[in-house]
Amino acid sequence: MYEIVSVIVSAVLFIIIMIIFTNERVDYVAFTILSAVIACVITGTIFGVGFTEFITYIQFEPIFFIICMQIVIAIMEEHKLFRWLVLKTLHWTKADHRKFFFLICFMASMTSAIISDITVGIIFVPLVIRACKILKINPAPYLFGLSFTINIGSIYTPFSSSENILISNAFSLDFSYFIFNFSLIVIPTLIYTLFLINYTMLRKKEPPSEEYKIILLDIMDPNIVIANKKKFIVNSILFIGIIVGLFIVPEAYIVAVVGAVIACIINRKNFTNILLKTDLKVIVFFIGIFLIMGTMQINGTFIFIGDLIGSFISDNDLIAAITVLLMISVLSGFLAQIPTALVFITLMNDIYGVGQVPNLIIMAILLGINIGSNFLPQGAACDLITLNLAEKNGVTDFNYRSLLKNGSMMTLLHLGVSIIYLTLYSLIFP
Repeated sequence: MYEIVSVIVSAVLFIIIMIIFTNERVDYVAFTILSAVIACVITGTIFGVGFTEFITYIQFEPIFFIICMQIVIAIMEEHKLFRWLVLKTLHWTKADHRKFFFLICFMASMTSAIISDITVGIIFVPLVIRACKILKINPAPYLFGLSFTINIGSIYTPFSSSENILISNAFSLDFSYFIFNFSLIVIPTLIYTLFLINYTMLRKKEPPSEEYKIILLDIMDPNIVIANKKKFIVNSILFIGIIVGLFIVPEAYIVAVVGAVIACIINRKNFTNILLKTDLKVIVFFIGIFLIMGTMQINGTFIFIGDLIGSFISDNDLIAAITVLLMISVLSGFLAQIPTALVFITLMNDIYGVGQVPNLIIMAILLGINIGSNFLPQGAACDLITLNLAEKNGVTDFNYRSLLKNGSMMTLLHLGVSIIYLTLYSLIFP
């Protein structure tokens, strides 16, 4: 009888965490840690489990990777590496508004395959809004382009986001897996998405005058952001080396740790001080989630949920993959991506067995968690940041209502294409 108390407590606390994670007004980290302590104490008391067993449920490899990559990105951004890239892109296009649209969205999408979508949004969105204001053109089509393409790029690598890192770690996926399985959907999806936005929004806008183009290119000179050219070059080489290392070395967290240490040494940064500047909230949140999910493993919650969801999962891998794709897309649109990813990782391992989850199911999880979040603006953190920056800069055509309308339609299109892709993939690689 006491076992059911543990199940109810863990399940209820986890559901509440998934809901409040998307609410910025609530301290979700404090609530997650408190919930983890309550769940562990109750489960540990009922099942006779000690602290050391709960610790085994914490996945330290993705945590180390996320911490160290945050350190690397923080140092690179301090030297304006990514801002220089955005401004250089603007000059490559010679301020042609349509060329700028295609190239900046492509660059943002590919950048989101390397660094988090939130970081990409913080870097790209303000510069794009500023450029559009100088050119006297409406920034809204560019912001829609960034919102819809950043999450597409996140599909492309195992280290693009916290969700991808967790999924890759759980199913032992490396970079070659992503290139092989997703190249034929990421690049075409990126292309038709941009052309669709161009056709429905951008081509209707008047181009900027040559006078404004000249002013923009003079004001937004890439060399202005470089404070120390020597350090800029050294850090650029280091960052490229880290990215190449992530492609080559199977243990990505080792590359991240070594890269972070080297970055601190060559920039004479105190590792502890730079660590405190990173987003430690997500790390503490992960630890709390891992502990709660550990209690759900111990008390059998996932066995019950797995049996329930398993009744909807077909024996046919393709139908099962489409079902998982749609379920994850809906949940990641309404709730947080990270807990959604963790739940489905655990459920699929319980249903199929660890190491036995079909490849189509894994692909469906990755597609759903990345593209499904655009179904609602609150589903993607990058969309919320873009909305906030648009509001602060007076971009009236890019608001919650317009993003909800266009984002849901674009997500439905992406899901339809994903279903077609999974179907074709199952026929070619049965």
